Amino acid sequence: MKKVFFIVALTAASFAGFAQSEKEASKPLSFSVGVEAALPIGDFGDAYKFGIGGSVQADYKVAPELAITLNAGYISFSGKSVTTTYVIPTTPPQTISQTFKNATIGYVPVLAGVKYWFSDLYASGQLGLTFATGNGASGSTFTYAPGIGYKFAPIDVLVKYVGYAAQNGGSASSNIGIRVAYNF
Repeated sequence: MKKVFFIVALTAASFAGFAQSEKEASKPLSFSVGVEAALPIGDFGDAYKFGIGGSVQADYKVAPELAITLNAGYISFSGKSVTTTYVIPTTPPQTISQTFKNATIGYVPVLAGVKYWFSDLYASGQLGLTFATGNGASGSTFTYAPGIGYKFAPIDVLVKYVGYAAQNGGSASSNIGIRVAYNF
């Protein structure tokens, strides 16, 4: 966990230094630091509660209305308590219930994509990998995140759908997220 925060902080510091020098030249690069919140949906929502985290993002304008984005961050989902009921085939049948709590899981998304401005309103699409951390979780999964945002200079608000591909025959998971960021 400490390594993840160190990597995110180091990335943010690197982007910040680069963003400031580019901003002084011709402003094609912008940088933002944001707070993210997520509401798991579907099967993921049955096992996990609300997620909270943060991210850093660099936007490089290739045209006045189009930018290439690079985003990295961390988001933590706390587990829900789940009750499982078993029926033991005895005479008469016995029912046993067992409750357990899913462990907290952390995700480290590393995404690249595009952002297209219509004015202060924009459409965003990102693809990449998300790495699972914490409590025995490991591995990575393909991630996609389309969204719609609005820039209230210097604040940027993005509402997005985040989908994680299924791993090892399991089910895919997803969430509805919001990112509120400060732009440099």
